[in-house]
Amino acid sequence: MTAGEHLPTPPADRNAGTAVTYLGHATVLIEARGTRLLTDPLFRLRVAHLRRLVPAPPVPRLTSADAVLISHAHFDHLDLPSLRKLPPSVPIVVPRGWARLVRRAGLRDVAEVEVGDRLQIGPIGVMATPAEHDGRRMPLGRTADALGYLVEGPHRIYFAGDTDLFEGMRELAKELDLALLPVSGWGRRLPPGHLDPERAARAAGLLRPRLAIPIHWGTYASPRARLEGPAHPAREFARLAGSCAPDVEVRIIRPGDGLSV
Repeated sequence: MTAGEHLPTPPADRNAGTAVTYLGHATVLIEARGTRLLTDPLFRLRVAHLRRLVPAPPVPRLTSADAVLISHAHFDHLDLPSLRKLPPSVPIVVPRGWARLVRRAGLRDVAEVEVGDRLQIGPIGVMATPAEHDGRRMPLGRTADALGYLVEGPHRIYFAGDTDLFEGMRELAKELDLALLPVSGWGRRLPPGHLDPERAARAAGLLRPRLAIPIHWGTYASPRARLEGPAHPAREFARLAGSCAPDVEVRIIRPGDGLSV
């Protein structure tokens, strides 16, 4: 699979509407026009020193994904043990430079993309978008870009991956229906290159989607994480978006829940 290639159209007997299920952290299942896209799969109960706060998603249900979108190579976004739970034939889309790593994990159909590249996955268009984030695979990884993705089907959906606020968000997509915005991390501090609730609210004001859903919260925590409650970042984002993006509807969905767009 290469950028610009058309993938076979998935079976047409699935739900023809658009649905989004937040599976936790940056893992989201987007279902549109009979096509299932999975972002940054992370299914494990523990990742290094992080422990999962909510049940792991039902992986067997996800094995019918038509493609996987990887935003960057950090271990909590490009997780090889989670990818190995998927069929080896599922198409994986990664930032340029990471196809070899994913193929070594046993996945056969891997496409590398960079900002501006487009893929057609059945009836759904996917474009790689910029992200303001250090995409290296730590601790000694090479310099690499992080990406977001714009999914274009019956609705236009922006998946931000991990990013900081950047001015280009203002022109990222016209008439955006949904923005999936990270609002937190997993420890006491959030370093540069991320959106906290306040910056995510400002991002919603730049993007101007009809609907915004906070992600990257309530799923994993370090032993020293703050004790404000796992839903605090999402609620704070919703509160601040009321001022920064008053025309944007915010919906908070817990890990494991979903909604129709």
